[in-house]
Amino acid sequence: MILSSDGLSAGNMLMQLMMVLGGLGLFLYGINQMGDSLKTIAGDRLKIFIEKTTNTPLKGILVGILVTALIQSSSGTTALMVSLVRSGLMTFPQAIGVILGANIGATVTSFIVSLNIEKYSLLFVGVGALIIFFIKSDKIKEVGKIIFGFGLLFFGLQTMGDALNVILKAYEAQTTSAFAFLSKVPILGLLIGTGVTAIVQSSSATISILQTLYQQGTIAIIGAIPIMLGCNIGTTVTACIACVGGGVQAKRTATVHVMFNVVGAVLFMILLWPFSKLMELIEASLLSGLGTRPRMTIAICHMLFNVITTIVMFFFIPLMVKLANRLIKDKPDEKQTILDELLDYSLIEKSPTLALSFAKKSVDYMCKCVTEYVQMAKNYSFEKKRNFETDPAELEKTINSLDKRIHDYLIKLTLMDLSVTNSHLLSAYLDTIKDLERIGDHCTNIFEFFDERYETNKELSIDGKQDLEQIYEVLLNMVNVTIESFYHWDKELALKANQYEEEIDKLEVVFHHRHVHRINSGACSYLNADHYVEILSNIERMGDHLKNISDSIVADEYCKFDEFNH
Repeated sequence: MILSSDGLSAGNMLMQLMMVLGGLGLFLYGINQMGDSLKTIAGDRLKIFIEKTTNTPLKGILVGILVTALIQSSSGTTALMVSLVRSGLMTFPQAIGVILGANIGATVTSFIVSLNIEKYSLLFVGVGALIIFFIKSDKIKEVGKIIFGFGLLFFGLQTMGDALNVILKAYEAQTTSAFAFLSKVPILGLLIGTGVTAIVQSSSATISILQTLYQQGTIAIIGAIPIMLGCNIGTTVTACIACVGGGVQAKRTATVHVMFNVVGAVLFMILLWPFSKLMELIEASLLSGLGTRPRMTIAICHMLFNVITTIVMFFFIPLMVKLANRLIKDKPDEKQTILDELLDYSLIEKSPTLALSFAKKSVDYMCKCVTEYVQMAKNYSFEKKRNFETDPAELEKTINSLDKRIHDYLIKLTLMDLSVTNSHLLSAYLDTIKDLERIGDHCTNIFEFFDERYETNKELSIDGKQDLEQIYEVLLNMVNVTIESFYHWDKELALKANQYEEEIDKLEVVFHHRHVHRINSGACSYLNADHYVEILSNIERMGDHLKNISDSIVADEYCKFDEFNH
């Protein structure tokens, strides 16, 4: 049998390393399971709660603490903030407060780990499993998953700790020397903490390993603090990944997160010696009677770092905003990248509710594009010049692209386990983009009709022009009211839009007859009559599609399921 230098067999060494890795996996899975189930129990209101209660930095900090304690992941909270900013559901300054609070909320996990309940871990796993498999209620099943995840967290921690203990004892001389070196070269500990956290994507996992090492007396507090500081830098990697491909505001949000954690770590590295002495004093005086004293010391250390850093950085929020704005400058072609920022496919599995919010914002943007296209078609009907800010052909392509992309996104979202509320909203959005795309087609028809008229120098008669101006005025009023009712899911506005549709129908019939009369009376020549009836018909059909949109809002089964704007 092959032996290591200290007598631990190679096979046994491999087994211990597998236990460390397996324990880490169980810990991470337990944390994620707890967070996912807590989010499910919190329901769709969690996102709305974040949006509505972060109007000041202080409120944002409190929300960040609460949400991170709930989902057990500061990285998850920060990534959520970046996603909300990307979708336009939250502003960049709003997100900063939540990010500051998320770091404090992350300390909850280290306090949980400090509890000496590893011996009961399998009991929690068993109780959780029984609830999951034998209880029919979905909500109670989620509670079972929380208990199951809680048990796995501690079982993984115990497995990892036991294996680390065997390895550290087998190589006691080498590990003592290595960690003593870390105490003398703090910057190395900072880099190790940053690297490990960046790899495992969880500061909670790295902190728990650090707590185990400190509990076993392997590392001194002055060597543990830099690793803990590095964990806070490493956790910013998730936010950086979340902003890849995002817009300027999302990148600024991630930049502030990095800025906050790096500045805080540098500040405490400068104050490393007095801070380590303070922690030794706290451990010796306040925690002397606790059996989990070393683990609790690291938890308190982690909490103090984040609380102090948050208090200090709170007063520099305006400065951080200015600095982020300078580092990440606005792009002159930012409007052109909006299509790439509207839909985030990574959220479909992580948070279907948030993904549906992205879809709503995308449909809102499609509404804006269609409104602009209708206005352009109206202007072109009376003036040959095509000096529009946006090329009509490009706008048509944008509308068609939005139709396809939003449709594909919503279809993928139907595969998720959505609530009845969200299923009805998704259905409404699918119907709406279909109607919006058809309105765009009718605008294209009008452009083509007038292209042909202008090429052959066919002018509208004075009466024909007045009739067309009148029906366009009603159509544009209907467009604006319908789109506004969709933005805010306003039933009263939707009912008003339906009244416009009735007026358009009447005007189309009347103006059709008047057009025929003008031709018969000679007031309008046959040559100048080309496409006039088709133009009226296209305007009337636009009204029909707008009515479809407003009807979905008026219908009770949709109206009562509004989750986004009230």
